[in-house]
Amino acid sequence: MKMIEASHVFYEYVQRDENDNIEEVSMALKDLNLSVDKGSFVCILGHNGSGKSTFAKLLNGLQLPKEGTVLISGMDTREDSSLLAIRKSCGMVFQNPDNQIIANVVEEDVAFGPENLGLQSDEIVRRVDEALEKVGMSAFRMKSPNMLSGGQKQRVAIAGVVAMKPECIVLDEPTAMLDPSGRRDVIRTVRELNKKEGITIVHITHYMEEAVYADRIVVMDDGKAVMDGTPREIFSRVEELRELSLSVPQATELAHELRKEGLPLPEGILTMEELLQYLVPLMKNKGTGGGKNA
Repeated sequence: MKMIEASHVFYEYVQRDENDNIEEVSMALKDLNLSVDKGSFVCILGHNGSGKSTFAKLLNGLQLPKEGTVLISGMDTREDSSLLAIRKSCGMVFQNPDNQIIANVVEEDVAFGPENLGLQSDEIVRRVDEALEKVGMSAFRMKSPNMLSGGQKQRVAIAGVVAMKPECIVLDEPTAMLDPSGRRDVIRTVRELNKKEGITIVHITHYMEEAVYADRIVVMDDGKAVMDGTPREIFSRVEELRELSLSVPQATELAHELRKEGLPLPEGILTMEELLQYLVPLMKNKGTGGGKNA
């Protein structure tokens, strides 16, 4: 089953002067074709201006394609009558959690979405309890969001989306403003929502270490999908990624450089733990005098 189907999608930004005359038209998406299976975890990478954030906004009907179609669980985002159902089905989490948190108490903020769905009070309470539990923020339910760290605020923002029971969550660079600890907390939360709850995840990021946890990576450039595969397949193409102004995880980069120096390491190593699994036997072999490439 397809959660998302984007077919021949074009989108353009129009810049106008003070007299509303068109000054510049820039095409952000160019004949984009991309689908996402229900229950999958897809990471979208691309340099600034590649079109990845524009694509995210199309998934919730915040923007509509100039040409082509975007279907969410079979519903067309251009149909006004489908927008409410689409936004219930596909939740959005943005870069700055302060832009999504509107209440003075955590549990009230998480309850905002379900309240606007017109749910009964007991159902709202149940959803708030479940959502806070899922993101590990139950102990902070009576706190003011202003007292929370960046990572905790982002988890509250995610809880607010989870409380609406979406089939899919789209995260547009949700860790860009967080410190390393906050990033780890958010990514751990997102992974658990995918694995334990079966929620489809579309994660847009520029942190390569976050992308290794996805089932699939799509690389965008100039408004198109130019690479598509598993993390190991994508990060095996180090030089191609560099040409697209993208980096790779630190472990992948180090393994790539060591391989160029003659060490027999495979392509697509993703983590430091994995790299050590290959390096330790090589170093032991070298210590016992075996293998000229060791």
